[in-house]
Amino acid sequence: MVSSSRDWFSDLWFSAPRLMGGLMSGTSLDGIDAAVVEFYRNGDNHAMRLKSSIALDFPPAVAETLKAMTKATNIDKAESVSIIDVSTVHTGLSHLYAEAVRKACVQAGVAVNALEAVGMHGQTVWHQPTGVGFGETTVRSTLQLGSPSILANLLGVPVVGDFRAADMALGGQAAPLAPMFDYHFLRKADENVIALNLGGIANITIIPAGASEERVIAFDTGPSNLLIDASTLKFFGKRYDTGGSIGAAGRVLSRFMEALKDEPYITLPPPKSTGRELFNKEFLEKALEYTYFDAQPAEDVVRTVTEYTAWSVAENIRRFAVENNFIDNSLHTRIIAGGGGTNNPCLMDALRRELPDMTVETTDAYGIPADGKEAIFFGYLAYRTLGGLHGNLPSVTGASRKAVLGSISIP
Repeated sequence: MVSSSRDWFSDLWFSAPRLMGGLMSGTSLDGIDAAVVEFYRNGDNHAMRLKSSIALDFPPAVAETLKAMTKATNIDKAESVSIIDVSTVHTGLSHLYAEAVRKACVQAGVAVNALEAVGMHGQTVWHQPTGVGFGETTVRSTLQLGSPSILANLLGVPVVGDFRAADMALGGQAAPLAPMFDYHFLRKADENVIALNLGGIANITIIPAGASEERVIAFDTGPSNLLIDASTLKFFGKRYDTGGSIGAAGRVLSRFMEALKDEPYITLPPPKSTGRELFNKEFLEKALEYTYFDAQPAEDVVRTVTEYTAWSVAENIRRFAVENNFIDNSLHTRIIAGGGGTNNPCLMDALRRELPDMTVETTDAYGIPADGKEAIFFGYLAYRTLGGLHGNLPSVTGASRKAVLGSISIP
């Protein structure tokens, strides 16, 4: 009876187009991406019409507070953070998310109450996919700040949040989740597709030509903007390498590059996920300690970190897609990139040099703004959740089964 009721509701939900909001603030800690998207069923597939996509910068004080919260190098050395700060940020982010949704709705020309629901990822401040002791048991944990309930009541529409918990409860890494979107909107019958996200952390979704969901794998390859941003801030006092101009003016420091390549995470086989807990300012400082001298131009550091980022993405593709024949190497492979890193020509050019036999393009070619892809995805994930469809891919996360993700807050 329960299964029959769910099937009936699912058919009803997917029988009409649904206007969804989506929110994402990632490991770069630079701000919030928001989108308004109409999702609908197109035969056996899902399709979308993008109505708006906007970015809202965090106020500087908020960005600094979030960085302080995520500054830990591991769970044993975590810097103490006031529980008052955690509570304040948890609530305050909800208000910023509400502002972002309202602005996205204005750009889309729709009223907020026209939204069926909003999918809210929240701000990850800790991600611990390996187990740690808790009393007599071992637990793994992930924490995203921002209250779905507060946001639902600020906007007056349902909010789906806390997307990662269910997958982690089922033994998964709870990351990455975007492969569900990648599979349904980017896969091809006659080409291999590698969907690449260049946010704070880089992750890839490997979709062999004509693959089923069960054949998809995805994982975090290592750093993307995190180390580039850390190096530009350290040496130039800038939050980003705008247009990749600083990196383009430098050259690769071989000893520094080798020190970066010593990090074992890059060659660790999937499933795997990582974050600011590993690739942070301290990681950069440690690699610089015995390999960089003041006489060397600072732009060389930025260039080396940029080239390392491209190498780490490409090395994962070579090891876990090409060399093990996971994809059909007789077919062409297309890398479709999204995320803020696509705005860095120095990084994108380095990636093309690393993988000369593959086409490297951005999601813009498919009507998906590279900067706003993840916000669109969380709108899609909420769309699936409200229709009772699973949102995780066990072949990606390592979870024991498929699961409907997230909790639903009703205003």
